Amino acid sequence: MFFSPLCCLVLLTARVWGSPTTKAVVLFGDSYTDQSREHSITNGTYPGKDYQEVYPPTDVAADGGFQWPWYLGIYGNYTIWNYATGGAVCSNDLLPSFTVPDVIGEQAAWFIQDHVLNNGTKNQKLDMDPSEFVVIVFIGTNDVGSSSFVTDSQNATVSIADLANCQIQALRNLHTLGARRFIVNSLIPLQLTRLYSTSSAPTIYYPSPHDGVAWNKRVINFVHTLNALIRAGVGELNDEWQGTAASVEMFDTYQLFEDMYNHPANWFNGSIPANVTGHCHQCPDPDDYTQCGIGDCTLAERDSYMWWDELHPSEQTGRNLAREMWGKLKGISQY
Repeated sequence: MFFSPLCCLVLLTARVWGSPTTKAVVLFGDSYTDQSREHSITNGTYPGKDYQEVYPPTDVAADGGFQWPWYLGIYGNYTIWNYATGGAVCSNDLLPSFTVPDVIGEQAAWFIQDHVLNNGTKNQKLDMDPSEFVVIVFIGTNDVGSSSFVTDSQNATVSIADLANCQIQALRNLHTLGARRFIVNSLIPLQLTRLYSTSSAPTIYYPSPHDGVAWNKRVINFVHTLNALIRAGVGELNDEWQGTAASVEMFDTYQLFEDMYNHPANWFNGSIPANVTGHCHQCPDPDDYTQCGIGDCTLAERDSYMWWDELHPSEQTGRNLAREMWGKLKGISQY
């Protein structure tokens, strides 16, 4: 296989960043990462200090099973602190129609509650060695999607640049608390999901009439713009932190998902041929959640699907992400 000098330089840089001492991973995000926090809130048991029931046996995540951080913890033997909450955005101040704990506010507050000692005094101290854990932020799907930019529901004064600045500021805030190693995930190609495809047919996530072609074009624009702005912000942070122990990497989730979509046989291995255009979990009536599950694929077929439902990746897609993120933490992933 041929590698260009640039390619090799990128991989070498990643190897230097990779640390064999990583013992824990701290995650912030939305339903693409959350295992049970949103369900806990919905059920009235708001997660408190040291909430560890992130993988209760009776719960399933938005991918229909275990989320990718659980597999990441297994692959790397890491302790996982998962603060992601389904339905979240980076900041509820920017998008006030969203009310679940956001990344920059309430999710960060959980981290402070769990890991920052003597909070509120000049003597506050992180209870983890900064060289032994990595912070991963994976947010943006709800920020740009339906009920936000795709449907023109955002405040008139809020721009895509504000969304990117929020993610970068979230990293700065965590750096101030003592974190030093960061990964920020790019948005996935949302246009590949059923919800943001060119189809105008109703879905369980948006049962109202809509212009699918227009949505598809808009989401492509917003995803690429936000990803480009975040990438620029990552570069600015590394310049800002140059000469210190702090660094931030961007994980190219967009490219990973494109590769899975374009080369499915390399990534999916269920009992039927790989399927990257359909989804396993069916909701026959988009106006009736109680019918969801009728016509689902079988357990044996699940690993053949890239998508669990109209918006969320499948558990097998999550395994693929976890494996590549494990490679990223070791400094060897191409993403």
